[in-house]
Amino acid sequence: MTLTPINGNVKKILVVDDSADTREMMAKLLELERFVVVTAEDGRVGLDVAESERPDLIITDINMPNLNGLEMITLLRKQSWFSRVPILAITAYGSNIALDALDAGADRAMTKPVEFDSLIDGIRQLIGSAECGARNAE
Repeated sequence: MTLTPINGNVKKILVVDDSADTREMMAKLLELERFVVVTAEDGRVGLDVAESERPDLIITDINMPNLNGLEMITLLRKQSWFSRVPILAITAYGSNIALDALDAGADRAMTKPVEFDSLIDGIRQLIGSAECGARNAE
């Protein structure tokens, strides 16, 4: 498969969701957009996968067993490597929970159902912003 890079690099996205169907569907859609996708079934596994894979962006559900998305975001933001990695939180529980995700450190929050075009636009904006921030920090 030939990957179409963003700003010269193929981007890796971590998708964290306790629904296997959601993880699989999102992974397939993102792969069609030429992203490399890794997945995790809850926040605890998400932390481990984030550490080992060092994704360019993290998409996480909020309501999950073991370690929910808010807790995972908070723990990731305490680590220097993840202080500037964009995090997109997705929730079915409405705008109040989406605001909680932003307070926890997510860069953007969306409520379900999410339109795929809006998701892709948001991903591209977040990755572009992160690259600009990394260049400005150098």
